[in-house]
Amino acid sequence: MRECDARSTGVLMPRHQPGSSLRAARELYLEVTNDPSARPLVVASWQRSMEHKVRSGSLDAPYLNNPNLDSPLARAALPILDRLHEQLADDPVSIMITDRNGVVLSRKVSHEGLTTNLNRVQLAPGHVFAERYVGTNGIGTALASGRPVMIAGMEHYVEALRDFHCAAVPILHPTRRTLLGAFNLTTIRQGSDGMLMAFARSVAAQIEGEIAAITSRRERALFHDYMEACSSVRPGPVLALNRDVVMMNEQLSTAVTGPDHYALLDHAREIADSPRTEGTRSIALPSGRVAELRVSRCRREDSDAGAVFRVRLIGRPQQGPAVSAAPARSDLGLVGSSPHWLRAVADSQAAFVAGTSLHLLGEAGVGKRALVEALHRAHGGGRRLEMTQPPLSDAPAATEGWLHDIGELLAVPSNVLVLRDVHLLGDQLRQRLRNLLTHLDGTATGQLVLTSQPSMVGTDDQLDQLCGALVEVPPLRHRPGDIEYLARFFLRKYRPNGESRFSPDALTMLQRCPWPENVRQLESVMRGLARRPSGPMIHAEDLPPECRVSSHKVLTTIEALERDAILRGLMDHNSNVQRTAQDLGISRATMYRKMRRYGIVPSNLA
Repeated sequence: MRECDARSTGVLMPRHQPGSSLRAARELYLEVTNDPSARPLVVASWQRSMEHKVRSGSLDAPYLNNPNLDSPLARAALPILDRLHEQLADDPVSIMITDRNGVVLSRKVSHEGLTTNLNRVQLAPGHVFAERYVGTNGIGTALASGRPVMIAGMEHYVEALRDFHCAAVPILHPTRRTLLGAFNLTTIRQGSDGMLMAFARSVAAQIEGEIAAITSRRERALFHDYMEACSSVRPGPVLALNRDVVMMNEQLSTAVTGPDHYALLDHAREIADSPRTEGTRSIALPSGRVAELRVSRCRREDSDAGAVFRVRLIGRPQQGPAVSAAPARSDLGLVGSSPHWLRAVADSQAAFVAGTSLHLLGEAGVGKRALVEALHRAHGGGRRLEMTQPPLSDAPAATEGWLHDIGELLAVPSNVLVLRDVHLLGDQLRQRLRNLLTHLDGTATGQLVLTSQPSMVGTDDQLDQLCGALVEVPPLRHRPGDIEYLARFFLRKYRPNGESRFSPDALTMLQRCPWPENVRQLESVMRGLARRPSGPMIHAEDLPPECRVSSHKVLTTIEALERDAILRGLMDHNSNVQRTAQDLGISRATMYRKMRRYGIVPSNLA
């Protein structure tokens, strides 16, 4: 048997191991597993390291330019690290913090010899020390296990790290208890493992305490603004929220209940998540009432603490219509009966009939173009519908030609001109378009319709001031009652000779999907179903993988392929994450990270 060394770790491990041989690593792993003194945490980490195919004979810690130092973790930890650095001057110990992915955000060390050794193994800011890249090490193992760990000497998987003793402690959010990162101490001294771990735990607790204090200051600031709104002369219903807390006064909680309550919170969260959104927004509630929200941002210490909403309720709750097997339509022939959608259609119709200019705001795929075409069919009166988009080039010739064409088209009173995607215009071209429209204002011109995406348009955009009406077209996730009608409509459109119904589980899945690409995505799903042979009943298992996610993120083509591969793997393996990760050739940690990114919840796949 090979010579063993238990001085630094208490674990019997060979003194030398062939670096590039995975077979040798497996042999060493078997020896460690059979050793009664081996710590289960280290054994499990070595197993993960082999699954990640980490090479024990070479170290490859990826480098990330400009790691994020503006996170709550970094803001809380950096002052603490600076104070510790002064106290530990010239001691051969390094202190550092990492984010939850193992990226070293900051390292403090004043001992010249230790600095040289750390640089040699790339344990420096910007490098990633997750287990999938570096194998068993203090930082990566603490993050992977979610527990404080001491990795000393030969317990490291990669040979280059075996001179070090590392104590690392995960840092959790004080209220959500989600993983934010880790605090790590590294030294080359032996015999001080207990003291090192106690010190690491103490510092990690200080950092978590400071994060809690920062969070508390944000919430106190939000509470202050909320109480100020509630104690005004005429307070009315008031709502305040950020990602961690929701506050509402009694006037709001008694006035808005049931589906209206959830719809209001859903809209308010979306508004609060956009720090630039202020002013007044109106939303239609499921009961038929309209909630007018006056939004005020709560900003303290150059950070956004949330938003306060003064709410005005307009109208009375309407009796819900009886459920009909036939899709409900507006008088324009458009499918949908949700109050928010019907209001958008009615407001657009009033502006179009009056001949005033109209600005339609809405996410991609909500049906802005379909609405304009329906308005033109019903009320065009023989006028010609023209559509144009921003020029593909910023070259002077392209922009001059585009502006000239707009002027020519608007000079004809019998034209209806639709300028699509005006959010893509640059500041200079936007200003020139404003000047052109201002110059044409008051003359006999064609009717103008603008379309844009609201998340990309400032609340003070001067183009809005040139339009007689500004209408927001709601996203599909705010129209859950219309999803069944739309799905049936598109299914009949692409399968006119067939008759299919949705089972309750399929309908529930369709209504639970967030539809990040809105009606356009629902139509694409129904078109795919219509092309596949199926029986008279469509079940949940007949729906494509994209209907089983909860993410609102619009994906690229590559991201969608990756998401679908993960979903199909999980469904094939009865939601077994480990087996799916192995089949896809990725680590379990990467698998979980991608599942969070794509909004994949295994319990929704059954």
